[in-house]
Amino acid sequence: MKSITSLSIFVLLSMAICLSIFAMAGPKIFTQVYAQDKNETSEAQIKNMSNATGPSGKIPSMSTPGEKTIYIFTSEIANVAEEKLKVAGDYYSLPTILVNKGDKVTVHFYNVDDVKTERHSFTIGDPYKLDIDLGFGQSGNATFTADHTGLFTYYCRYHLPVMTGQLLVLP
Repeated sequence: MKSITSLSIFVLLSMAICLSIFAMAGPKIFTQVYAQDKNETSEAQIKNMSNATGPSGKIPSMSTPGEKTIYIFTSEIANVAEEKLKVAGDYYSLPTILVNKGDKVTVHFYNVDDVKTERHSFTIGDPYKLDIDLGFGQSGNATFTADHTGLFTYYCRYHLPVMTGQLLVLP
């Protein structure tokens, strides 16, 4: 199996970012274009979107309503020549967390890296200020209320720029 080149990693990361942006903006753009063609109002657009989100317009929860429990593990891309590329092959098992404003969110983070000296963190800056810092084989958790809407980056302090993810808080 051929090793992954830095260009390949760049292309993969670029594609992941584009797909993330499209996943968030694509349905909205499609709905707006469709509504313009059909002369629908914003209220009608929201009704159309309720099929995906349920009658309340919110993401349905598999747990207690208003609570989200998230499990995230450290992962590594196989066969990455980290020394040669000068970039880590580490990533989060869950690249996007999607919650509703007001949800009580509990994140369970696990460092399952094979390297015994490897530390990992699950860090989010303002306004949530989370920092779970783990050594080999450790796990930790943090609970917060998603009281600010928007897109917030989470990252590993030890493996930037590749080990990042997004917390999307919907209104």
